[in-house]
Parts: sequence; C-alpha cells; structure tokens
Amino acid sequence: MRVPTIMLITIVAGSLVYAYAAVVSPVQLPPRPEPIPVQAQVPSSGDPAAPGEVGANKFVPFPSTAQFETGDSWIAGGKRYRLYGLQACLRGTSITIAPGAERDCGELNLIMAQAIIRDSKPVCTTIRELDANNLLVVCRTTTGKTGYDLATYMIAQGWGFAAVSSSGELAVPGYRLVEQGAREAREGLWAYSDLPHPDSILLGQGKQQRPKKVAGEQ
Repeated sequence: MRVPTIMLITIVAGSLVYAYAAVVSPVQLPPRPEPIPVQAQVPSSGDPAAPGEVGANKFVPFPSTAQFETGDSWIAGGKRYRLYGLQACLRGTSITIAPGAERDCGELNLIMAQAIIRDSKPVCTTIRELDANNLLVVCRTTTGKTGYDLATYMIAQGWGFAAVSSSGELAVPGYRLVEQGAREAREGLWAYSDLPHPDSILLGQGKQQRPKKVAGEQ
C-alpha cells in the first residue's frame, strides 16, 4: 500500500515542523560537544550538543563538491553533514539482489542517495551544530510541482529508514508511517527479502555495549 499523496504531503509538512521543534527548541544539554557517530543519527536529550540558530539560517543548494560517506551523510568544505531523521543501510551488511549475487547494502544505498540528490537538486539548512565540524541538516526538494522534505522522499522511495536513538525513540515519528508504506509497496531496498534493517542492528549493538549491572547493584 502506497502512502496517498495528500497524506505524504501532510507528513512532509509535519516532519519538518517536528524536526525544528525537536532539535532547535531550547533543551538542557551538557556543554562539551562530541562528533556525530558514524552511523547513529538521532540526538537524545543527553546529547552534548547545543541547539543551532535556525532562524538565522537560509536554505542553500546542496554542495556540488560533497563527498558521500554513507547514504545519510557527506563531507563538504571540511565539515560533516548528516540528514536529520534519516538512517541509511549500514556498510558491511549484505542483501541478495539475485540468486547467488550479494551487494553491500550500505554501498548500494549510498549510490542511490547520490542519484536522488543529483536529480532532485535539494536545498538544505543547518538545524544543529554538534561541534565546529559536525552538523545536522534538513533538506527539501521538488519533484514535478510537489515539494518534499528530502528525508521523507528518500524513505518513501525505499532508500532510507526512520532513524531512532539508542533507546529506540524515533527522531521524526512521521517517518515511520512513510517507511511502512515503502515496505508494503516493496520500494527500493524493501524489494529484497533479506534486507538488514539498520535500526534493528544499531539497537542490538547498543544493548551489547551497555555495561552489565553487578549483582546487588541498584
């Protein structure tokens, strides 16, 4: 089942508003910033990052010199940018694209992300600076006469997933509905039955890394 166009537009509008409210609104945060994790995408209430001043920012064209690291992050001008709320398939995980033929899911996702951005020519704005060299952005694009939040568009096409925090909290709840529509329609990566969902992998890694309590510890 595909997400109806009117519903998708509503989700796009709501997603952008939610992203601004969730990331830009004043919150109590520790002072020292840290770089963005290579795969983890969603800042939680304890993230050491100060909210950015979005009101002073403008949407600017996606940098033509950008070098993609993953399907949701790129380097430009010596800084790393991540698309807020989007989680790409992880490099080092595999999908079967034909009998006996496997591809690296993260690399395939990266290639398609590059193609989508090249064709859609998005504009982006920074919504949070995690430190001087690591920034979270939201982007928007236009397909035909319809405007889209880029993350929503990529998820709807099956080339991205709704990002979650280490505790399983969605960055942008509306993205999960879009993801469900893409999964049911078998769009993009959802066409492959052995798709390694990145959220499941990252959540599993997070649980393994949490320190175990000593017997009797409260």
